[in-house]
Amino acid sequence: MSQQVNRLHTPPAKLDLSLNSLTPMLEKTSTFQKAIEAVEALDPEAQGILVDIIQKRLKQQRRDDLLKAVAEAREAYAKGEVRSGTVADLMAELDD
Repeated sequence: MSQQVNRLHTPPAKLDLSLNSLTPMLEKTSTFQKAIEAVEALDPEAQGILVDIIQKRLKQQRRDDLLKAVAEAREAYAKGEVRSGTVADLMAELDD
């Protein structure tokens, strides 16, 4: 019980609420809000076209990220930085 009381009376970590720490977050929120307002100003057909464009770009970005990860994995394999084995092998190595 005393441990619970101590946890309750532990002072919270200090939060940096200075203007400098909040400015980037506020700028991102403001930019995001402006983007939403700009989209809402478009007619419904243009909004649909925009959604389609954004979806296609996001898919392409995921493809590019995957290709980059595959290239990095192949490079690591070529350098001999990759090992193979069973789950049991991995667990045994982690225990060492």
